[in-house]
Amino acid sequence: MAAQRKTRTSKAKAKSIIDRFEGTIVERPILVANKTLLAGLGLASQVQSDFDTKFEALAKDGAKIRNQARGSIDSLSNRILKKVEVTRSEITKRAESAVTTVLEHSPVATSSELKKLNRKLDKVLAQVAK
Repeated sequence: MAAQRKTRTSKAKAKSIIDRFEGTIVERPILVANKTLLAGLGLASQVQSDFDTKFEALAKDGAKIRNQARGSIDSLSNRILKKVEVTRSEITKRAESAVTTVLEHSPVATSSELKKLNRKLDKVLAQVAK
């Protein structure tokens, strides 16, 4: 007679592996393996959660530092621009002073002096023409 195979019903498939080996020699290693797997999954979940929290905190800190750096750069830029403007103004004043000093001590006539001379010449020519 041929040995009949037992077919499993859906109820048998629903049993967990721990239940199937309950009371056998492999029950304890299966329990340890199951707990190890669950502990690993729990650890992975905890590490992921901790990582997400830490990652967000680091991103916020990075944004603060970036904003501070931008503020520092803007402040430095403004100070440099003000210093350039002050220096340009001082150089312009010194150059104008130097030009005025040279013109005062040189025999070169200025445009205002030439205009006065032209007015005088026009008056003299007008008197001569009469």
